[in-house]
Amino acid sequence: MGRTAGRGPQDTKRLILDAARGVVVSQGARATLEDVAVAAGLTRGAVIYHYSSKNALWIALARDVLARFHQAVQERIEDGRAPGRLARAFIRASLEGDGIDAVGERLFLLAALAATPGVPEIVAEDGARWKAEMAEDGLSVGARTVILNAVDGAGLMTGWGLKPDRAELVALRIELESLTAAGS
Repeated sequence: MGRTAGRGPQDTKRLILDAARGVVVSQGARATLEDVAVAAGLTRGAVIYHYSSKNALWIALARDVLARFHQAVQERIEDGRAPGRLARAFIRASLEGDGIDAVGERLFLLAALAATPGVPEIVAEDGARWKAEMAEDGLSVGARTVILNAVDGAGLMTGWGLKPDRAELVALRIELESLTAAGS
């Protein structure tokens, strides 16, 4: 399994991260670099070339999962300067379509990686970043707290196989979006 012609280092890293995500979701952090290599269709040596250790790969995976969610939220921010723009984008990214499945997967993946040195700090920094960005969004601390915790709660339920049905998710979205309205 040599290098695939036309695939650059960034493409290979993306392939490895996507494979690692799937492996950790199915096996947890006990997964090996060999498991990731097989899932990516690469050799273990190729994985090690890009990520020097399992710890380095798990840290990169945690960062990637968090960055991809941030990007999904950013893509949904409305034009203008109305208060609650970030919160509404956060709600949409989490509750539209199959978004709640991604929330559950992200939370359980990060929990699986939590024993990896460095990952808890990355997750704490991300949580602090969300709190700071939401604080600048013009909503009350109560509204921000309810939105962040309700989405995480629905995501955890989904991860445990207790996914809210479509009507519950729509109702949750409506309630959370009402917290972003002016005067809330």
